[in-house]
Amino acid sequence: MRIGLVYNPNSGKREKDLALMKALAKKLEGLHLFCTKSTHLHLKEYFNLEVIGSGTTHNDYRDTINAGNALSEMNLVISIGGDGTASDVVAGMRLTGRLAPVAGVALGTANCGPLIAIRSVADIVEFDFLNIRPKWVIGLDIFEEEYISSAFNDVVISETLISTVEGKSLTIDASNFFYRNERTPREPVSIASEASRLEINGEEVSPHFRTSQIIISPFPKDTKGLFAYKAVSGLLCWLPYSSCDSAMIVSSRPIITMVEPDETVSADIKQFILTNSDTVRLSGFEAFCVIDGNPRVDLSASEGIEVKTNGRAGLGVKRRDEE
Repeated sequence: MRIGLVYNPNSGKREKDLALMKALAKKLEGLHLFCTKSTHLHLKEYFNLEVIGSGTTHNDYRDTINAGNALSEMNLVISIGGDGTASDVVAGMRLTGRLAPVAGVALGTANCGPLIAIRSVADIVEFDFLNIRPKWVIGLDIFEEEYISSAFNDVVISETLISTVEGKSLTIDASNFFYRNERTPREPVSIASEASRLEINGEEVSPHFRTSQIIISPFPKDTKGLFAYKAVSGLLCWLPYSSCDSAMIVSSRPIITMVEPDETVSADIKQFILTNSDTVRLSGFEAFCVIDGNPRVDLSASEGIEVKTNGRAGLGVKRRDEE
């Protein structure tokens, strides 16, 4: 059994991190563990690790993508971070044409995606690392000129994102995070420009209101039922009865942002449900493409991106409650 470890030191920090790391080290003791240099620098005091792959470290998301690339032939890869860490690991694997099952350990800000399998010390104790059961996971593949990454929670077109700063979830500037790895608080604003264009299969579908955010999400079969009989959810109430596996909303007000408990927000929203053969193309927006919480493409400096649903975007692992 060959197990790879990937650690993201920039993920959201919590007091339970140390307890999770110690429990994981005890559970994996005696197994053959592999990692890249960037992970070894942070985990060498907990695990007995064999370093493989390139010795180059960047201290940003490229280290996680490179780790996925180097560990794609493992029997299992344990992603220690958040949703974005796990999606970057898969992106690195996809670039090699090989996929290993990914079990995410929840150390990020949201930790709500299908690749996150371990959320507590109890999960580590119960998890059978030697007898994993892989499962295909639906996601959204993002392309510029070539494949960039896959989202398993959502693709958000926005100037901001939510991240953890000194233990607190805040809305931060996507540009500073991407270019300088700095988490600077900022309020989101409109992302539309005269050049903005939103298309589905080549047809213009831009709304008549000024756009603040665009969100595209995949919907696994076990979550479609959440919208059944809830007509207030608009087109999404059709999801349980259709073959469509993803949806997109365009909003006049930011959806992905932190608000005060008593704050009232009103917005115009346009919805689309998408088949697996639909292609969404976006260009000309003054925003970033944020993939599972991480900015990956500066659309103000790009010719545009395409987003497509993929029923086999990555490999996760089945948990005990999915038996």
